[in-house]
Amino acid sequence: MTLPGSPAGCCAASASCTPSPSPKVVTGHESRLGEWWVLELDHDADTGLRRAELVQALTDPEHGLPLELRGHRDLTPGESLGLILLKSPDNTATLQLRYDRFDYPVKPERAEMFAAIRRRISTVTGEAPLPAMPGCSATG
Repeated sequence: MTLPGSPAGCCAASASCTPSPSPKVVTGHESRLGEWWVLELDHDADTGLRRAELVQALTDPEHGLPLELRGHRDLTPGESLGLILLKSPDNTATLQLRYDRFDYPVKPERAEMFAAIRRRISTVTGEAPLPAMPGCSATG
């Protein structure tokens, strides 16, 4: 099985199915000689990653892609840099999600406003955890 479209099309699809707040930058490319698709999801430093919600949308039986969660890990424990591995049931298609944050300094005169925005967003959106997968790797 192959994933339909192109990495760019998959990037657009991932951006359209993620609940707010979504990544600020999504780029995609093929890897392992076209065997894998990789999406790089870059988030603001102060927004939720919403990884579990994205995985749920991508693997939704009715509206998602024919993929299953096969592994995930934080590259730096407790930080925001990590990987999620999704594969088709017959192992012919692989999608790896790489997530990170970029941090731009907040000007002192805007700090109070941004803190209020962060509190409001986290109250509304929350962030669900990914399921525990001991011994599973997101690197294949």
